[in-house]
Amino acid sequence: MKKQLLAFTLILILLPLAACADFTPEHAIAYMDSHFTCGCERGGSGVMIGRRGLVTAAHNLYCEKHARPLKYCNFHFGAKSANSCWYKYSGKFAYKVYSTFSNGYDARDDIAAVVFDSPVGKETGWFGWRVGTDSYINEEYCNVLSYDFRRHMQNEFSIEYVLNDRQIYWSGWSSGTEGGPVYFWQEGMDYPEVIAVYTSHDSSGNGYGRRLTNNVINDMRADGAFN
Repeated sequence: MKKQLLAFTLILILLPLAACADFTPEHAIAYMDSHFTCGCERGGSGVMIGRRGLVTAAHNLYCEKHARPLKYCNFHFGAKSANSCWYKYSGKFAYKVYSTFSNGYDARDDIAAVVFDSPVGKETGWFGWRVGTDSYINEEYCNVLSYDFRRHMQNEFSIEYVLNDRQIYWSGWSSGTEGGPVYFWQEGMDYPEVIAVYTSHDSSGNGYGRRLTNNVINDMRADGAFN
């Protein structure tokens, strides 16, 4: 048991550090061109959190209006326009949404994981993650990165507030497609740490995010998002 625990600890330490060589945050963030079986389509954002794993908003992978799954999705990492990106992935992948759509969509659980068949992170790099405590989130400034519908990156610097045990929000205008990372990257940190996924904004532009909790991390690990 002690040997297994040590190996697991080393994996957690080494994986984020391995992503830091020549790391560019924008390259690890995908513009998601999602098409659903009901005929709906949408643009979204998502961020790599491992060699094969990406975290995003659940409604980028499941139609919130018709409760229908994906037909296909193309991932444009480091996108600059509709025709230009750092890396494009159109291959096979598995995904798991952690919100219930068939029995009523719940924005508080609007988070999902994608696991690619190929090690996309070797091309893009990936972010670390942190399960932020309420006090830590309430006191620290963060960054929010997402694409707009022209596939241009939107970067917002804000302070966050705990809304409940699953959600956070921040004041100030938020734009862009949902699913991008809400993260800390402060002086002295070697790599950015995702604490939430951008999920929505209200009529005043105040942004909302789904927190990475221990339950979410454990579910995503079991589904292979950190492989």
